[in-house]
Order: sequence, then C-alpha cells, then structure tokens
Amino acid sequence: MLSKIPSFLYAKYRAFVPISCFQSPRADVLRGFRRWRWLVNQRKSDRMIDPSVCLQGIFTDLEKRLSLGKEVHLDQGVIVWLGDVSGSIQLGERVYVGPYAFLGTSSHRLSVGADTMIGSHAYVITENHVTTRRDLPYAKQGYTGADIVIGANVWIGCHVTILPGVSIGDGAIIGAGAVVTKNIPAGETWAGVPARKLEKR
Repeated sequence: MLSKIPSFLYAKYRAFVPISCFQSPRADVLRGFRRWRWLVNQRKSDRMIDPSVCLQGIFTDLEKRLSLGKEVHLDQGVIVWLGDVSGSIQLGERVYVGPYAFLGTSSHRLSVGADTMIGSHAYVITENHVTTRRDLPYAKQGYTGADIVIGANVWIGCHVTILPGVSIGDGAIIGAGAVVTKNIPAGETWAGVPARKLEKR
C-alpha cells in the first residue's frame, strides 16, 4: 500500500513516524522487545495484562521487583511505577487492578493480598515529595515515604487514593473517592475525605 503513496507524501510519513503518538517520548518507559517479552511471559504465566499497561521507572531486576501472582489482571491503561532499584510491588493471586489505576513506589514496598480488587483511577503510592527546604523547588528535593500493605479480599473503590505508610486489613472495603491516610482494620468499611469508619462487618 505504501508503494502507491506519492514520494513526497511518503517522505512526510517517514518523518512523522519517529514522533508517533504510539510511542512515549519518556526514557523511563519499558518499550520495544523487552516490553514484548515481558507481556508474553505474563500471558504464559496465566496473567491477564492489557497491552496498554505502562511500566515506568528503573527496570533492573524487574521480574523480582514486580512480583505478580497467578491470574493477576491489570486492566486497560494501568500505570506501574518503579522509581528506584530498592522499591518493589507485590500483587497476590487473582488481584484485579481497574482501568487507569496507578501503582507506584520508589524505595519502599507495596504489597497487595490475594483476591483484592482495586477500582479504576485509584492511586496507590508509597512515596511523597520532600518539602523541607525553601531554597529548592519541591521537584528537586527527592522523595520520602513508607511501605503500603493491603490485605487479602479487599475492595478498593474507584478514584480512591492510598497514601504512604497505610495498612489495610483483610476483607476491608474502601468507598469510591476516599483518601486513606491511616490504617484500616480488617473487615471495616471506610469512606470519605479523609477516609473514616462507616461500619464493621
């Protein structure tokens, strides 16, 4: 089909390809053969990883630092950020992460237990920006944070934000739009901004 395109249009097409919207210009995005191989390995291991899932960060020891249990499902547009070689993300068996959710860590551990559901556009991150100095922009002061541990069979609604250092017990439910700033015991339902206890099941 390309042979039927006039030469001047084909030249414009070739010039456009390197800046195609199909490839991210970011240097810290997993792409190319390594990305393809990673996706193939996930399918072989009974995991459902949508091809639009984006991996960002540093990919040294990727298979060890991003541990996915059997039948994990990462839906369309999920972003996984591994900002430093000392950080890790562990998802237990049958964890579901909804469309356009964000899971991120730099130098801490993010752990999610088996059968947990994370709704679309949820934001779970173990890091926060350092803001102690006034002579430097916040973006240049590095990160601070703490581990996040989410138990098994937890239901996290859409648009939920979970901040560094939080632990959520088994069987908890987090209502849509909540901002979780402190630990949630097992079996409790929390919602709101900041999230507060509604009931214990």
